[in-house]
Amino acid sequence: MTAEQGKVPGAKFAFTSSVRDDVWLPGKGPEGYEWWYFDALSDNERESVVVIFLDNFIFSPRYNALNRKSGKNGSGGSEGSFPAVAFFFYRDGKPLYRCINEYPADHFSADPEWPHCEIGGSSFRFEETPYGRRYMVDVKAPMRRGKTLRARFEWLSVESDLLPGPETAGDGHFWNLVSSRSDVTGKIEILDGGGKCIEEVDFRGTGYHDHNRDSRWLPDAVSEWTWGRVHFTDSTAVFYDYHGTDPSESVSSLFIATESGLACKPAEFEIRETGRDIFGLKYPSRIRITTEDGLKLTIRDVSVIDSSFFYTRFLFEARLSAGDGMARRSCGIGEFLAPAKLKTSLFDPLINMRIGRDGKPAFLS
Repeated sequence: MTAEQGKVPGAKFAFTSSVRDDVWLPGKGPEGYEWWYFDALSDNERESVVVIFLDNFIFSPRYNALNRKSGKNGSGGSEGSFPAVAFFFYRDGKPLYRCINEYPADHFSADPEWPHCEIGGSSFRFEETPYGRRYMVDVKAPMRRGKTLRARFEWLSVESDLLPGPETAGDGHFWNLVSSRSDVTGKIEILDGGGKCIEEVDFRGTGYHDHNRDSRWLPDAVSEWTWGRVHFTDSTAVFYDYHGTDPSESVSSLFIATESGLACKPAEFEIRETGRDIFGLKYPSRIRITTEDGLKLTIRDVSVIDSSFFYTRFLFEARLSAGDGMARRSCGIGEFLAPAKLKTSLFDPLINMRIGRDGKPAFLS
């Protein structure tokens, strides 16, 4: 690790790569949130899966209404009041299954000592096995027309726990790049109203897992945030361009993970082209990332696979030049987040249409 242990240049920002710290932190307050993110691309690069567990759903109109009110009169509610699970499965750049479900507070449980979380009928848990460390991810979600999605995946760690033992971020942002590379296998089943399996998808690919936490309301803390990861044959590149509403809290870094360790490098991000998704959000579609020691990562978006008024998720092609005469090429998953519009209730009715609640599916899937 070339940066200071447990820190990335930038105020109120802490970084680690630690299984031990991949646990829930209670006591963040009503504005605080944390999420555990899992993704994978299939071996043939045609399919991708994203699963997110959140103790406070950052896009929830109920969570954001509470914090809008809190910002005006200083009042708030209890922490972890709006947990949610989001499951996305894409094929050929288009969503095949999308299930976002919010639950009452008493449907959330997590362990502050062991990586484990349950929300509704879905869960993830960390396990030590004779053949390696893994995360088991189980999702159960209602769908329209009485159907149910049931998915079970294994994220078997290959590059993980690369920088254990940092200090936490206190009242700032905490990012845990738990596992930069995992072998991922799993199955998705779609059940009819009688519990009979009517669709089935087997999955095998390469994945990623990280964990983000903050004690502040997202639009109060973040201006823009671009990140992504790409797996090459001999390494994984993770880029992270985080800009806080406080200009001093910005982190622009390129991380290179291999079996031998993790290198964290301050980086310069040059946005060479931008695009607009169907919701009108402008996002960086072509980026060149460079470091002082000669690393150059260029990315070009291939397709937007999911979007809203606040974020864009996209597949991209990447080329990494490391100064050794080799040009590594592969495909990855990236996201752009611009949360300022969450401060207004204007978009709440449309957001609600994409969120299932009280065991019922979303109006729009």
